[in-house]
Amino acid sequence: MTLDPHSGVPLHRQLAADLRTRIAGGEWPAGTLLPAQARIGYDYGVGKATVQAAITALRAEGLVDVERGVGIRVRARVERRSVAVPRGARISSRMPTAEERAEHDMPEGVPLFVVVVGGRERGRYPADRVDLTTS
Repeated sequence: MTLDPHSGVPLHRQLAADLRTRIAGGEWPAGTLLPAQARIGYDYGVGKATVQAAITALRAEGLVDVERGVGIRVRARVERRSVAVPRGARISSRMPTAEERAEHDMPEGVPLFVVVVGGRERGRYPADRVDLTTS
């Protein structure tokens, strides 16, 4: 894919969209290493910062993990589950602490949903595996 600098869409978003499509299409199945960032930049004709911003977006979506010294690996799709929360619950999201990531077996870059009912915390849920619904 050729990125269009005149489209009005930032290059890193165009790049992330194309990489996302290639992952979803099965070109890079779960567990596969993506090409090195330098190779991606060369293939798309963009700089390091553009590639890093695209990879950061994919990581935040839970599509890839970045392993230092290894590379960018496509994450396995996880089965989602629904959790019912009572009406009036306050639901917020934030990045988990290192302890919460370990407790929920979460990779870096995935946010945590926090459910509060009546001023008391009622649960913390990994955003890449849980859909919150009201009851």
